[in-house]
Amino acid sequence: MGLPLTQRIKYGVGRYLPFLKIGPPKPERKAVMTLRPCQNSAITWEKQEDGSVLLHVPINQNTGRLGAVMMKLLRPPKERKVELDEVGGFVWELCNGQHTIEMIVQKTAKQFKMNRREAEVSVTMFLQMLHERNFIGFYKLVRRGGTPAAKDESMAEKPEAELTKNTSEGR
Repeated sequence: MGLPLTQRIKYGVGRYLPFLKIGPPKPERKAVMTLRPCQNSAITWEKQEDGSVLLHVPINQNTGRLGAVMMKLLRPPKERKVELDEVGGFVWELCNGQHTIEMIVQKTAKQFKMNRREAEVSVTMFLQMLHERNFIGFYKLVRRGGTPAAKDESMAEKPEAELTKNTSEGR
């Protein structure tokens, strides 16, 4: 499942010798746009009246013995609050695992009357930032046979009756 030994060595050397500029290949844009972002289940959120979203992010309290003593003495908050603006809140609501990044970009561009390229850049940067802070995760939808869902888009265009007919014939 992993990389071959030669590639692991090559990328390992590239990590410790950055001037060689050797690294793993960058993912293709098309493959990235089919990923589905979903929210971290530990984070609770509420929508404000002005369209912004307030995230309640729990703070990790497991810091060892010394940390436990300091926690009792200083009593830090158990969660931190992060406020997202109107555009960020709109994107956050769409990160439910049902929408691909491509769909989120299209809906954002339409909702806020943005150029498609401009929306793509801002949404992908925002999603990357959320992912780095562990607010969201990405997954790729895969069908039962191990085939990616993107290859089966021809099935999505068929009417519902044809889909049931095709699946009943296969049994």
